[in-house]
Amino acid sequence: MTISRLSGNRVLIFLGTGDLRDYALDFSRMNASDSRSMSILSHLSRAACKDKGIPTAGKRLSVEALSMNDGCYLLVTVGAKGKRYRSRCATLCYRFQSAGTFLDCLSLLHRAGIACAKARAYEHHGAYYLVFGYPTLPRQARVLLSEFDAKKCPALTASRLSEYATLLCPQNAVSAIGQYL
Repeated sequence: MTISRLSGNRVLIFLGTGDLRDYALDFSRMNASDSRSMSILSHLSRAACKDKGIPTAGKRLSVEALSMNDGCYLLVTVGAKGKRYRSRCATLCYRFQSAGTFLDCLSLLHRAGIACAKARAYEHHGAYYLVFGYPTLPRQARVLLSEFDAKKCPALTASRLSEYATLLCPQNAVSAIGQYL
């Protein structure tokens, strides 16, 4: 086994045929679903990084393998553990000034095949609201909503609507109302 440091976060490992035999690794069966091979590769990668002075604690390792006639090359890249961000707002709310624009928008959303099972429709003080139970919408839906001058409301509006507004459609509003337009 030969280990070379390529950069501050990369190590190249060469495993000869004898090394592959010693670790009982078969390149043709190495894949993400083979937990035994993944465990061995993870152990080898972390040991090689430690040997070359690259810290791996709390970091993600990416291992790429290339088969050669006389063995196998492993390129190990050490990266910072990725953070996953989640939207604080679990719902999106859009306000329409008139029933005509509201219904036209629902019709086009329905024809475009945008099916939102968690979409509700409300009426409150002469304005119409479409509330989606998702933190984000497909691009096509956002474009259609912007074409109809639908105003995005604050997150608190959706909870106020559920208490004080008239519920027009409790779920799947785009399909339920759009099919009749």
